[in-house]
Amino acid sequence: MDIKEIIESKFGLTVHDIFVKGQGFDSVAYLVNNEYIFKQSKHNQSRINLKKEIQVLNYLKGKVTLQIPDIEYYSEEYGVCGYKEIVGEKLGPDAYKNMSDKEKDRLAKDIASFLREIHSMPLPRIDGLELNVIEDYKSDYDALKEMIYNKIPDRSKKDIDGLYKRILNDERISQYEKALCHNDLSCNHIIIQNNKAVGIIDFGDSAVTDKDRDFIYLLEDSGEEIGRELGLRVLEYYKHSNKDTAIFKADLNEEYYPIEKILGEKVKE
Repeated sequence: MDIKEIIESKFGLTVHDIFVKGQGFDSVAYLVNNEYIFKQSKHNQSRINLKKEIQVLNYLKGKVTLQIPDIEYYSEEYGVCGYKEIVGEKLGPDAYKNMSDKEKDRLAKDIASFLREIHSMPLPRIDGLELNVIEDYKSDYDALKEMIYNKIPDRSKKDIDGLYKRILNDERISQYEKALCHNDLSCNHIIIQNNKAVGIIDFGDSAVTDKDRDFIYLLEDSGEEIGRELGLRVLEYYKHSNKDTAIFKADLNEEYYPIEKILGEKVKE
């Protein structure tokens, strides 16, 4: 069944209009009747992640000050969930550029407050939610060797081996403070109204893991993200105990991006 048929037959909601709101490696988001967001998984792993996402959202319900998706519809069979859209616009470089310094400060305070809220919560008992950073890198390394090592020159293999040697032997990566994390807090997952943060969306990568993973994209300096300025403000209001380490991990993430892209393409197959 297509998404319209699933919504109408499974949830009893008449679809008057529907269009794609956005999509990524794992899912497609639809705006339905100009009121609901329905998210549909693209593959089996994303259906598993969707189930965890809903458990996390239910755990966070009523415990955070910013709005988060309030799930009203869910089908594990079809890998589909639905919730009322959080009204506003996604934060982006242009919107941030047009903010006053006072508004940028308020934005950073609100994001820092949200992160302190979720990072200080007792760890939820949700199967498969814990993400061990080093084991995750090791898994990526094994997958990469299986996928491409017989197709690339020795020099490229040496570069990859060197990258993973640095990662797997760096105590700044292996030793971390564990917390419940959004784990994908890019600017387009922050909803704003009148230059003020009102909501956080897309908890599909949520995990119990290194809390610094929630600063990675806020500190990213690229065309897709805001730039390091916002992340540094957030670190300040969060009262992060080791800003240099958080920045180091953000820089490493940018270096690691080509590998993530290769592995992401494999997941889609």
